[in-house]
Amino acid sequence: MPKKEKILPELKKLENSIGEFMQYWGFKKVHGRIWAHLYTSKGPLDSEALMKRLGLSKGMMSIAIRDLLKHQVILADHVGKHGVTFYKANPDIMGVISRVLRTREMEMLGQTEHICECLLKISEEEIEEAQMDRSKCEDILKVTVSAKRLLELFVYQVQAQDMGLFDQLGSLDDRPEGST
Repeated sequence: MPKKEKILPELKKLENSIGEFMQYWGFKKVHGRIWAHLYTSKGPLDSEALMKRLGLSKGMMSIAIRDLLKHQVILADHVGKHGVTFYKANPDIMGVISRVLRTREMEMLGQTEHICECLLKISEEEIEEAQMDRSKCEDILKVTVSAKRLLELFVYQVQAQDMGLFDQLGSLDDRPEGST
């Protein structure tokens, strides 16, 4: 009989913290919870093990895994007995973040930029009728273009350094005293 897995209370806290962080960035909390377990696990896990660890339904797990695979946050590792797929967290954390920023946030910024440009092409007469302040739309466009350039710079740096960013950040031992 296999021994029952012990889920440490600290892992539960980490799972919830990462879930909340990922939720802040537009994912679902469950995505972060699943990722935390896969990333901290000694080996790949199947959806059944994850359902037990997290107390999730089969349907919710299936949808969450599909989403995580789509964004390459997790990867299929191997297929075990009876065709059961085992998953692991994508070890390239910065690459995952970069890819999500490139495919999701960059697209949102591009749409905002395009809409602002369309608004700025409208005649002065129509702008006046709509009681719109053209300069405010220009401000939004400037901020959007700046954000897009900053995001492009970050994505480019991550790609160029291929995880070397962690090396530049220093080790956990280099943190100021009192930070946890």
